[in-house]
Amino acid sequence: MITPRQDPRIVMLLGVPFHDVTMAETLDYLDHLIAERKPAYFATANVDFAAQASRDVELQRILFDAELVLCDGTPLLWVSRWLDAPLRERVAGSDLLPHLFEHAAQKGHRIFFLGATDEVLMEATARAQANHPGLIIAGSYAPPFSKLLEMDDTEITRRLREAHPDILLVAFGCPKQEKWIYRNYQNTGVPCAIGIGASLDFIAGKFKRAPVWMRRTGLEWIFRLLQEPRRLFNRYVLDLGFFALAVAKQKRSQKLQHSSAGPLQPSTDETEFKSFSYISWSGRVDAHAVASGVISLPILDSAKAGVLLDLSAVTFLDSTGLGSIIKLYKASEASGGRLVIFRPSPGVLQVLQVLKIDRLIPLAKDRAEARKVLDMHDHSQPGEFHYEIGDRSLLWNVSGNITAQTVPTLLGLILEEWAFVPEAITLLLDLSQVSFMDSSGLGFLLKCLKMAGKRPGGSCHIVQASPNVLNVIQLARLGPHFGLEASA
Repeated sequence: MITPRQDPRIVMLLGVPFHDVTMAETLDYLDHLIAERKPAYFATANVDFAAQASRDVELQRILFDAELVLCDGTPLLWVSRWLDAPLRERVAGSDLLPHLFEHAAQKGHRIFFLGATDEVLMEATARAQANHPGLIIAGSYAPPFSKLLEMDDTEITRRLREAHPDILLVAFGCPKQEKWIYRNYQNTGVPCAIGIGASLDFIAGKFKRAPVWMRRTGLEWIFRLLQEPRRLFNRYVLDLGFFALAVAKQKRSQKLQHSSAGPLQPSTDETEFKSFSYISWSGRVDAHAVASGVISLPILDSAKAGVLLDLSAVTFLDSTGLGSIIKLYKASEASGGRLVIFRPSPGVLQVLQVLKIDRLIPLAKDRAEARKVLDMHDHSQPGEFHYEIGDRSLLWNVSGNITAQTVPTLLGLILEEWAFVPEAITLLLDLSQVSFMDSSGLGFLLKCLKMAGKRPGGSCHIVQASPNVLNVIQLARLGPHFGLEASA
């Protein structure tokens, strides 16, 4: 029998939802995932993660959807305290692995290493097993170096299924490892996947860890910079600039709530949204309100099409209150619906926009906008096709999400429709109603491009794209392939 695990508090820092867990709680959480055998993943996020997620909506979504996001950075602990939402402990990836190995050896958990080089994998395996007798390394694989979209996911998944590990440790570096995990974790059958970056290099002795005093004082980055100055200098400069600006913006947005205009009148007419779960919060939504149970999360009805969260009467929203919104987001996604924030008060609106939460959780200023957003989330309606005889073009108005879960269905639809109109030479994709697209979606678009190009004079163009879709395409530098500008 599986003992129900405690649902950890979530604290939103710099646009990333961190789970307030200790090392011991992380390992306990891992045991529950292995017992349940339901694929999931952890992320160990530091300041660089937050900086990249601010620019990359796909990475931000990956962190939103993670089973646990662990705080891998002493500066983030400082920020959590300054924002009155203190995280109890730093759980860095490099610190986690020795504890995880010892725990896995005691429990009999099977581990698989993915990434790095053959030499690093051999040395890391030998050292890990020497330091932790009884540790089961079920397998390891260093795939040929390639871009994310060019990786042989089928071969990697085959190896994982044959090895049947309980824990998958992926060392591709951020954000490649997180994006690979997000695309594939449900197909691998592994209960828990964790991106570990350079941690295998530390275990293999390729690089040294900073002294303990540097880790505790937040100076570990200096030690790492001295080891790899060419690779890390520009990244650290950008990260430091982002960190200073983002912390100041989040702190300022919280202060401004105290002087912003008063709350709107809360909505009282719920009948208009009877097909959706309607929730209304009011007053201060902060750490005290969450801890005392004033703000609680209801059990959602899976028969409902979505969740409407009315924040019109909220006067203050802090990092812990934002964490409760993320929990509601995760619960609504798990139930097959979508969370929409309804009529946020002015101060709340600014906080959501500063942290870029509105990229993934849509905001609706009135009832008409709320209905439009909620209706648009219907994944059972992947969009309509229109064939124009004059210019021999097939237009597809795609809707919903384009992710690893939806791509097989979408690919089947376009292959069937394209074959049904053999006279068409131009495939036009309207992606303006697509809420989100991950790297699997990029692979899907490239398949559409290849499919159209097989016909004499054939081509594929994107006529419109939502901001989230455009962000993913432009970061991959694929815009010109589809007739889009080279930069967003």
